[in-house]
Amino acid sequence: MSLVEDAGATGVTALSARGVGSGSKKTFFGARFAGAQTALIMLLPEEKVKPVMSCLKDIIYDGEDSHGICFAVPVEQISLSQLG
Repeated sequence: MSLVEDAGATGVTALSARGVGSGSKKTFFGARFAGAQTALIMLLPEEKVKPVMSCLKDIIYDGEDSHGICFAVPVEQISLSQLG
């Protein structure tokens, strides 16, 4: 947390996650997902996205293997709908 805060993030929502689906371990852009995972969600101003993603790259990629995935989606491209 302190690393992404130093890069400009002011808060993070951490969610416990577990992939579901058929078949054995799948990969997503080269990252293997099996068992429980943690999803980190941050809402950032556009100018802070690259510094935070760079910081996360140093954490999740050790030069040989990826230990996660990081991506950014502009807020205006997210669609929410209410249930009920």
